Amino acid sequence: MTFAEELLLLLLDESTGYFAPVPEWKMSCAFAGGVLMDLALRNRIDSDLDSLTLISAKHTGDDILDPVLNEVAKEKQTHSPRYWVERIAARADAISDKAFDRLVGMGILEFDTAGFWSLSKKISRTGRYPLVDGAPGEEIKQRISRILVTDEIPDPRDIAIIGLLNNCDGVRTLLEPEELEAAGERIELLSGMDLIGRTIGEAIRTSYKPPESLRTGHRRKMPSISLWGMIRSRSLRQGNFPKFLAEQAEKHGPVFAIAAGGQKLVVLASQELNLWTGKKGRLLLRTRDYLEDFQQEWGTARSIASMDGADHFRMRKAVRDGNSRVVIEDRIHDLFALARRSFSGWKQGGILVAEDACQRLIGEQIAELSVSIKPSHVLDDLLKFEYRALLVHVFRILPKFMLRTPRMKRYKQSVLDLYAQIHATHTPAQREGKRRDLVDDLMDLHQTDPQFLPETDLGFAFIAPIIAGHYTGSATAFAIYEMLANPELHARIAAESDALFANGDPDASAFTPEAIDVAHRFTMEVLRLHPVITVHRRTAMNSFDIDGIPVPAHSQILIAFTATHFFEKHFREPDKFDIDRYLPPREEHKQTGAFVPFGTGTHTCGGRRWTEFQLVLNVLLIARYLKLEMVPKNYQLKLNPFPKLSPRKNFRVRVKGFRHPVATASESG
Repeated sequence: MTFAEELLLLLLDESTGYFAPVPEWKMSCAFAGGVLMDLALRNRIDSDLDSLTLISAKHTGDDILDPVLNEVAKEKQTHSPRYWVERIAARADAISDKAFDRLVGMGILEFDTAGFWSLSKKISRTGRYPLVDGAPGEEIKQRISRILVTDEIPDPRDIAIIGLLNNCDGVRTLLEPEELEAAGERIELLSGMDLIGRTIGEAIRTSYKPPESLRTGHRRKMPSISLWGMIRSRSLRQGNFPKFLAEQAEKHGPVFAIAAGGQKLVVLASQELNLWTGKKGRLLLRTRDYLEDFQQEWGTARSIASMDGADHFRMRKAVRDGNSRVVIEDRIHDLFALARRSFSGWKQGGILVAEDACQRLIGEQIAELSVSIKPSHVLDDLLKFEYRALLVHVFRILPKFMLRTPRMKRYKQSVLDLYAQIHATHTPAQREGKRRDLVDDLMDLHQTDPQFLPETDLGFAFIAPIIAGHYTGSATAFAIYEMLANPELHARIAAESDALFANGDPDASAFTPEAIDVAHRFTMEVLRLHPVITVHRRTAMNSFDIDGIPVPAHSQILIAFTATHFFEKHFREPDKFDIDRYLPPREEHKQTGAFVPFGTGTHTCGGRRWTEFQLVLNVLLIARYLKLEMVPKNYQLKLNPFPKLSPRKNFRVRVKGFRHPVATASESG
């Protein structure tokens, strides 16, 4: 491994899924120093306290080291090690990204789409890495910790890594305070034993802040959009909030403010800022503030949506299995039966409000697959209460008394009854012999650590997947609109579905990328053009500069992650529904940070693969069974931007008939 890879493993905090709390600039300097030390050990450079010189410009074949080697080789003047540490530190993010990718590729680290890392389960269990130089290597934290607290003689490379870790203040993250105090003299002794390491270590230790050339040189005033400027926007009047934000970003730049209704919201809208959020957001942005009143309305103090840092990482790990695509794959025949049961209630000739029907369709599936209940009428009550609570507490469009009407009180009581029903049906005896669900995982976490997940927070955690289904239901309604608006695509999806079901209900293994190619690209385009969740709202917990603009602490932030879906530079003709944009050679979705329908940063949707698969399956099932038409036939889609992007209630469909019988049992062909 390179020093950069070893440094990552030493500084990775398994409890948070991110780096241990080392000053960011020190850590950047340590990555730079690690690259220089690798080049020195490979006889490409040499250094003393005053100068760093090139020995050979011959490439090492390592894509972390060679860019730095090229830079040193091109420089005409001789500079000090500190100069090079500071210069290379500017590319620390690129160095760490490559190192992370390698560690994942070697099977040492596992990566979560929200930007969290953890040691693979095998390494956590055995304490050994896969083959390194022909032999299994001992996990580095174990090895270095043992060297520091015993009299074991380290090899030269371990001496170098100890010096690197010590000079960026990282040793304190490895040892307990008592161990650190006892080992202090030994740490200093080992840190000074290697000449190159001592020289570069001195450069890291004395560089306490970025040089002025690497910091924002010229601050500029943040552009601001007034209420009048918003009203003038045709896109916003049409309800297309992400398109509005994209247009403002193209006009004013990726950082701007919206000043309306007595509030000032700082908007971040670009591919680069989506990536920035993933890397820096956890250090600068906090989630819980805007959700506090909303959660209290449901009787909970916090949820996975409002947790940050180590608690959020721990909760994501606890619910990962219950939110995974594997749940649907294991119970795919149940999903088919649930969908057909829903369709049987869509009477021929009847007219449906598309979004309401789809929310019931998806909600019933999630209720049974995720929390193992049949919600009946409670589902409607839950969604109506959630909708009103979002408008009152999150968007502050309605006054609080609107949640205290007799009808809302009745809905809330239904929600409390649902909490009790889920809890009561998840005793060990009742769950015996059944596939584990999300509630089983939550109950285990509660029993293991009732302080982390107390009873007061359990109820909302139980129904959170059903609430999430509210959003998938809206996406399904958008999918129905696009199928009816694009009959040629509708026919191709129906053909895929008929092929899959030709010999009865298929198993999950039948849904290969080839078998669902059109349906999958179709749903991707639905998610791009109609992103149900359009922004993340955050609070700046620390001040920062971005794109030359200062953002004070306490600022209210809108991360407009889906604005990129409407940038011409990312998606050709972005207003056009075009599933071919996902085919080679275009593959527009592969621009990192540009196609992000499930969010960005640490709160990226943990159930995204579940949602993608469930949406594809329902699109296929709707195309197979139902003959639908819009009412009126020439209806043009209208959008409601709050509390989420959704079709308006005037989007209705008529059930003209059924292409195949709606059977509750497995089909016979």
